[in-house]
Amino acid sequence: MSPSGGSTFMTSAPMSAINAAAEGAAKKLATSTTRRFSSGNAIVEEFVPQSCLFRHRIAISRYLKGNSMDGPLAGIRVLEFTQLIMGPQCCQLLRDLGCEIIKIENPKSPDNSRHIPASESNPAVPVFHANNRGKRSLALDFSKPEGMAIVRKLIQEADVLVGTLSPGALDRAGLGYEVCRELNSRLIYALGTTYGPEGPESLKPGNDMMAQAFGGLAWNTGTPDTATGAGALVADTMGGMTLFGAIVSALFSRERSGEGQMVETSLLGGQIWAQSSELMAHTLSGSDHPKIDRTYPWLSSISPISVYRTSDGYIALSGFGRAPWDQFWKAFGFDEIADNIPSRTERITKNAEFSEVMAEKFMSKTTSELGEILDSVSAIWAPVNDYDAVVTSEQVLSSGYLRETSHPIYGQITSMGAPVRYSEGLPDPADRAPELGEHSEEVLLELGYDWDQIELLKEQSVI
Repeated sequence: MSPSGGSTFMTSAPMSAINAAAEGAAKKLATSTTRRFSSGNAIVEEFVPQSCLFRHRIAISRYLKGNSMDGPLAGIRVLEFTQLIMGPQCCQLLRDLGCEIIKIENPKSPDNSRHIPASESNPAVPVFHANNRGKRSLALDFSKPEGMAIVRKLIQEADVLVGTLSPGALDRAGLGYEVCRELNSRLIYALGTTYGPEGPESLKPGNDMMAQAFGGLAWNTGTPDTATGAGALVADTMGGMTLFGAIVSALFSRERSGEGQMVETSLLGGQIWAQSSELMAHTLSGSDHPKIDRTYPWLSSISPISVYRTSDGYIALSGFGRAPWDQFWKAFGFDEIADNIPSRTERITKNAEFSEVMAEKFMSKTTSELGEILDSVSAIWAPVNDYDAVVTSEQVLSSGYLRETSHPIYGQITSMGAPVRYSEGLPDPADRAPELGEHSEEVLLELGYDWDQIELLKEQSVI
């Protein structure tokens, strides 16, 4: 505490940035303020008068930590009532584009992904870290009147509320859409569920695997004799991406109308959309397309498309590209096939035969050798990379999809980057996810609570 009544901060941000962010905000913090905020990347220690410590629309703490909230969505405040992947991943995209995310968790039952370790021997929590970087954690029991009062204040200042808890959970808690709209008519109220907002399954609990199963993806991913889930949580991811798009669209609509609205999507809806080509092939053909181990028979009029084993791994072949049929087959020494160019119908009926010939040839060569041949005829192909190859890929790293960061607990780690690029630039993705309740005091101070009130909330187990 400075002798003149302010608080000391470690910051690399100029005072002009701090003052600009606090413009029009409250005149001072309670005189009992004694906290010291610091940052590992700070280079200058500055005394900050108490009158400069509140945020305006962009959180002051982001300036103080050398991580100003730039980006196309800077200044948008999001309240996150989510867990696991769909909702957190949606809000992670919003955060990476500049939103301030306040993640609200019950202190006694926080986001379940905080408790999913990387392995039995590694206590790191990769799911939580991947989808919650740079967010502010408010540990709050809003089942208590004092906690609900805090939530209502936050809603009045928020731009977006995202909820992906069990169906009806926010309504039962007293935070349904109509209640929130009364508090803030400009609020975008975004909900995500497993099965969708209407229908006989709409109130059932579920998760990624249930959506994959119900929507046909698990059936289509398996072999002719089996069904299996995809190797990644694709229903969660598509649901999160769909919800993200809906929120951004609603924000744009608000710029025109001045009014918020409710948007809803689901894991089922997202992964059905992801299967649009396959489902259209089914509906137009009038029957299930045969399951031939990922050979995509409805595309086989173009070329034998599949994943093939090589002598040292696998490759995926997805088309001949610009190469004519005969040029492709001659490159592998199959002159007879090359000289008898089949019609599109014949390519479909003989797809399994062509794939078998190709599979036998490919197994006799390394992935690198096959790559040279396929490149020579401009075929569309890629090696099947394991995760070791992915996280060290020059292509992946140079595009910024993954990045090396320093974590205060785990040390040097490979973390997520942004999946998009803007010509005007984006802020660097945040390095880590928050500890439970890490920003509770900070958020409450911004709402006007003093330290005595905050200590009382702690004693009451509200925060």
